[in-house]
Amino acid sequence: MDVARVEVYLDDQEKPFAILDKPPFVLELDPSTLAEGTHYIIAVVHYADGSVDHHEYVFEVRRKGPVFVGHIASAPVMSPIELKMVDSVELEAPAKPDLFKHAVLPLLLFLLLAGTALWLARVGEKPVPGGVLAAGGKVEVPAAPAAGGGAAAAGLADGKALYEKHCASCHLASGQGMPPTFPALAGNENLADHEMVVKTVLHGRPGTAMPPFGNQLSDEEVAAVVNYILNAWGNNYGTVDPEFVAKLR
Repeated sequence: MDVARVEVYLDDQEKPFAILDKPPFVLELDPSTLAEGTHYIIAVVHYADGSVDHHEYVFEVRRKGPVFVGHIASAPVMSPIELKMVDSVELEAPAKPDLFKHAVLPLLLFLLLAGTALWLARVGEKPVPGGVLAAGGKVEVPAAPAAGGGAAAAGLADGKALYEKHCASCHLASGQGMPPTFPALAGNENLADHEMVVKTVLHGRPGTAMPPFGNQLSDEEVAAVVNYILNAWGNNYGTVDPEFVAKLR
């Protein structure tokens, strides 16, 4: 039979909650507009031949967080209408993404971090008298004639690390020493005598607290630590090479 219209009654209301007069006969309910608990709907179906039929729906509305959720507890099998629970929040169009926040800003932050990393990498090496003080304090000395007429000056070994391991406990990391027992190396004009400096590191100084390191350090390591001392803390006393050290052993 053809349906002429459907009158929908909600709970105990005397007047129709909605009137459906065109197919498809679909009723959408927003559970957020209803109180929590059990509700029912009576669908009064009017057919074209004048006959009338009644169909009852039972549904539940519960609050979950900020949202009301509804579900149908029971529905008639042969009802001509379809009941849907649709929260109005679900019908809202999703917000458009913020282009600046989600695309431009991350790109700018990436470029800033990349630029900072590049800058730090470049300033990690800076010139010091007689060579280059690289990141970590390693003195890398360019090839140049050394005292005693050697070839390239020592720079492969980490002079600063060797100094901190063997010398800093007495002469301090600042090179200021603890005079008179441990003389200052920063600004010490005696460092201009390369032969004296190398022999002191190799053989120590009898009658003082300076021990020999020739039996612990290779020629390259002695040259590296000497070059660090010659050029750290504002010193500018040139460089030596491993060949020069070897001649003085």
